[in-house]
Amino acid sequence: MSEKPKVSFIICTYNRAEYLKDSLHSLIHSAMGYPVEILVIDNNSTDSTPDVCTSCKALAKTKDVNFQQVRETEQGLSHARNRGIKEALADVIIFLDDDIRVPESFVNAWLSFFDSFPDAKAAGGKIHVQFDDPRPEWMSSYLLPLLGHHDHGEAIKPYKSSDYPFGGNMAFKKEIFEEIGYFNTDLGRIGSDLKASEEKEFFQRLREANETIYYVPDAYLYHRVNSARLTKEYIRRQAIGLGQSMKLQMSQQSGFRKAYTVIKEIVKWKATTVLFLYYSIKSESEKGVTLFQFRNWIWQGFKGTG
Repeated sequence: MSEKPKVSFIICTYNRAEYLKDSLHSLIHSAMGYPVEILVIDNNSTDSTPDVCTSCKALAKTKDVNFQQVRETEQGLSHARNRGIKEALADVIIFLDDDIRVPESFVNAWLSFFDSFPDAKAAGGKIHVQFDDPRPEWMSSYLLPLLGHHDHGEAIKPYKSSDYPFGGNMAFKKEIFEEIGYFNTDLGRIGSDLKASEEKEFFQRLREANETIYYVPDAYLYHRVNSARLTKEYIRRQAIGLGQSMKLQMSQQSGFRKAYTVIKEIVKWKATTVLFLYYSIKSESEKGVTLFQFRNWIWQGFKGTG
């Protein structure tokens, strides 16, 4: 491709070769005929990720799709994302997870959005959860966002102040990173450590800069979930990571923001009690018990006892 790409799709990956292969194949197919770049940031993978990238680069060449791969040796998702920002050739950057599938319309949907909203600097797309293994009985719909589920309806609209895009399908004008900084490398996953909240912290900075963040339902994808993520141990690790990230964020917040965070957590505990009663009435008490466990694991992560 001789022309400058309009959009760079960045996938940061760590030891997910088989999923990455499927993700890239669907993205390459969707990108055919469009002026876009696919950029893979390999964050020290020790599996066959380099071989997958080599084969997908060859496939992309046959489809006239610009494909690049870069190795980032500083471990951590935020480090990998920041490297992708610096390497991207396009003025628009879209981050995707390495375990997704996109429909044929996906790339066109994002291009159409930025053509229609040229002043937009940040946006997020819809995410469906695709279970590769049966969903456990104890997992209620309220835990699905932990697995990537993200659905705010069928219309393009600004996010509410309490909502923000998910990291598996989020878009930015590259210039915004020069204006407000990059992702916080103290937050986000580091290897198998499931610390989180780096996206939320970044979107909070965007809002403080008075930027509108858009929800784009037509730019939807499928986030794949296997049996390893359908265990209470995985949910526990996710929750502890959330608690650890919450504590770190609060240490950097003003008194008002700290109080707001505490109030939100109290409200969530009360809502969990209501849901427990609801599921008990429906004879699905295990779902309610798991929600209580989830909130307690967050608290353990916050206290450092998890």
